[in-house]
This record gives sequence, C-alpha cells and structure tokens, in this order.
Amino acid sequence: MKSSKRLIFYLLLNVLISACTVLTVLVIWDQFYGPIPRGLLPNALSAISAKPTATKPVEKPGTPQVYATPTDEFFAYQVQDGDTFESIAEEFGVSVEELVATNGFTNSQILGVGEVLRIPIHVGANVVISSVIGAGDLESEYLVLKQQGEGELSLVGWRLEDEQQNIFIFPQFPQMILYKEGAVNIYTKSGTDSVIELFWGLDEPVWQSGETAVLRDPQGDVRATYTVP
Repeated sequence: MKSSKRLIFYLLLNVLISACTVLTVLVIWDQFYGPIPRGLLPNALSAISAKPTATKPVEKPGTPQVYATPTDEFFAYQVQDGDTFESIAEEFGVSVEELVATNGFTNSQILGVGEVLRIPIHVGANVVISSVIGAGDLESEYLVLKQQGEGELSLVGWRLEDEQQNIFIFPQFPQMILYKEGAVNIYTKSGTDSVIELFWGLDEPVWQSGETAVLRDPQGDVRATYTVP
C-alpha cells in the first residue's frame, strides 16, 4: 500500500515539474517575443500527457522532388505530371539531346510520372560539339569540338559516337588538351593528326542531317551531344 502511494506521489511530482517547465518557457517567450498566442497555454499543458504521434510531411501537389546524388556531374530529378523532355531541359539549362542520351531514352518516348532522370551538371571544364561541317561529303566532313569552361581538359580516352555505332576514340598521342575557348576538328577521312586536327580514318562519311553525335568521357558518361542540321 505504501509503495502504491509512493508511486502516485512520484507521478504527481513528475507532472508538476513538467508543468512548471512549460510555464517557465512560455513566460520567457512572453518576455522576449511578445504576448502568448491565445490557446497556446491550454494546448501546451494538455500536450504534457498526450502520446506522441507520427506525422507525414506535407508535400505540395506538383512540386518537383529533387534528390542529391554522390556524383559531381549529375543529380536526380523525379518526373512530375505534365513534364516533357523539352520542359525539363529548359528548366535545368541542358539540351534535349543531352538529356535524352544521358538517360538512354529516345525523343519519341513518353515520360512516366515518378520516373527518375539524371540531369547533367556542367561545372569546370565544359566541352561542347559546336558544329558538323560538310556532312555527307567524306573529303570535307568534320566535327568541331570546343572547350567553353575554365582550365584545361585532356581528351585522352574520350569517345565520339554516331547512331550507327561508329566510334572514334581520342588517342593518347598526340595528347589532345583543350584550353578555354580552344577547339579541335575531327575529320572523318584519313590524314595526319596534329594539335588542332584529328582524323578518324574512315572511307565513307559518318554524319547526316538529323543524326545525333554523342561525346562520352572515359567513364562512359555523356558530356555533349549535337544534332546535325
């Protein structure tokens, strides 16, 4: 019997201490932040004995969900209702071709709500395919690659691809290094490589109107794309 009374005493003491703590916090709030909002005190006192409940974070409908990834070159984006490749590319400042190629899709594919896309992040060295000259004519056909970012960029081990799986691998010698605003021409025909010109060594043209050229780094990630006019 005595133990029961002692337990009740400790419970009441605990409630009293909790109530005093809440009141002290509210008084301090009143001193520094102004009058206590109506109804806050009764709600605070009743919360002492209330059981904690789990709540689900409220998400606004249609709000894009962006998730961080451990890579410096991409981040993930979850497709929302009404999204298209064009709208996503415009929002994040990338080309439609690069977005499609990065994610292994086709331009005609319909995006599904909830799908996660990889969005390229262009920081530091930023190489682009600026143009394709003389498409369809082996003697005059070449692709222009340009460095628009800061610093220097070694292209050793990078790959240039067309839609027919023709692949040009940038050689180790001569080592092609692009500096800011620097450019290199990649000719389809045979020739002698130099620091501003490289030759694919093919006996027929590669590029044609409407075809997409893809540039990949040594890890296989898409770094630039270009659709031949």
